[in-house]
Amino acid sequence: MDVAIRDMMVPGDAGSFFDTVRAIGVSSIEIEVDAGLRTPRVVDHRGRPYSIGSTDDRLEFKRRLADEGVRPAALLVNNDFSSGDEAQVQWVFRTVFAAAEVGAPAVRIDPLHRDKSMAREAVRRRFVDAVRYVLRETAGSGVHLAMENHGPLANDPLFIDTVFAGVDHPRLGLTLDTGNFYWFGFPLEEVYRLIEKYAPRTDHTHLKNINYPPEVAQRRREVGYEYKQYCCGVDEGNLDLLKIVGILKNGGYAGDLCVEDESLFKHPAEDRLSVLRREVEAVRKATGAA
Repeated sequence: MDVAIRDMMVPGDAGSFFDTVRAIGVSSIEIEVDAGLRTPRVVDHRGRPYSIGSTDDRLEFKRRLADEGVRPAALLVNNDFSSGDEAQVQWVFRTVFAAAEVGAPAVRIDPLHRDKSMAREAVRRRFVDAVRYVLRETAGSGVHLAMENHGPLANDPLFIDTVFAGVDHPRLGLTLDTGNFYWFGFPLEEVYRLIEKYAPRTDHTHLKNINYPPEVAQRRREVGYEYKQYCCGVDEGNLDLLKIVGILKNGGYAGDLCVEDESLFKHPAEDRLSVLRREVEAVRKATGAA
């Protein structure tokens, strides 16, 4: 196990992107890819996002990562398969090939649906159909699709299980987000049980935490209950970092542990680098102790 960070967490006012990544203490990053196959936050020497839309572009990007001593933990896309838009499917399809060429083992995909009026089954069916297509058309790439437990549907184990059953493919796994199950309202012990259940299907992770009062932590809550108030650093909340790392390791996960601190807004801009450095060190210590 190694420690990674989402590119969107890297402070933009602390120096160059790669210098800041190194200052945080990681050499692995999750890289967001937009629909035009650009990397909005990872920019070249002229401050322009890298394109990874062609083989030449990808080779240039791969060389830059190697030169900077950084590797891609995963590529991330904010797709919406429920829309029925073929362009959404092609976005993910092309990103899988890009991931294979730049050396990313997984593409994080999103089951979130923007049209909240859609029936649950329709969302699931379109998601399954799109994933099946992408997996079939990218056979041989070796890149996994890592569905995040994200939003009001995909944190429900029934939704996750029916997607896995409907796709039934070894290259479909999870971007297991430790904070999202807790955000969804599961009591603390149930969150640990779910992490244990899905550890064998985990291809990528997002680590975040919430610090609910004791009387709230152990009971079922409404989805998103007071998240903005209680979200916190990965080493500060109710979720025991050492316990989570141990569960993942025992479940066979050996990939990166990717920090996604959504509470950075609570800290002055000048303090965020040191906050992230502290969190990364805490995760690294947990990997050694678990």
